Amino acid sequence: MIFQQTTKELLAESLKDLAQTKPVDKITIKELTKNCGLTPPTFYNHFCDKFELMAWIYNQEVEASLKNFGRGDSFEDVICKWMEVVREDENFYVNLLKNAVGQNSFRYVTNDHAINLIADWIKIRHGINDLSPEILFCIKFFMRGVSELVNDWALTGCECSPREMAKFFISAMPAPLKPLLLQI
Repeated sequence: MIFQQTTKELLAESLKDLAQTKPVDKITIKELTKNCGLTPPTFYNHFCDKFELMAWIYNQEVEASLKNFGRGDSFEDVICKWMEVVREDENFYVNLLKNAVGQNSFRYVTNDHAINLIADWIKIRHGINDLSPEILFCIKFFMRGVSELVNDWALTGCECSPREMAKFFISAMPAPLKPLLLQI
């Protein structure tokens, strides 16, 4: 079956293609758009910069992994899926982690997105309108730690399995989050 790609998907595929042979910080918007037959203005209609495109690629996978959270998938399963995304395209993600740094870097944008996804999931699942400052702090604290350790894991060759890492993360989860994320 043939399916038509969206412009965002074309740009994502182009970035992944170019990143096979070049550090992402050396890829220009002009080069990226030329590679997929688009123009720079088209890129800017969809993304403000390369960092946003990089994050969009990963965030699409992350959001998909949350579909079954609480409906058969545990939070440990969700973390495993996030790590498997990185492992399945390890060269691309290592390139992003090594070469996309700065205030709006891949690391920060994707981590902020994960924090928001978890906070929104808790609100919806538990019928909470506003999370307490303590819960918000715990989500940020926990997800920043998970993010940095997953980055280390990817940059050092994925020495243990996603499941082993996820078990470590669950055991280190702040107590106030456990009833919200583990007892579903």
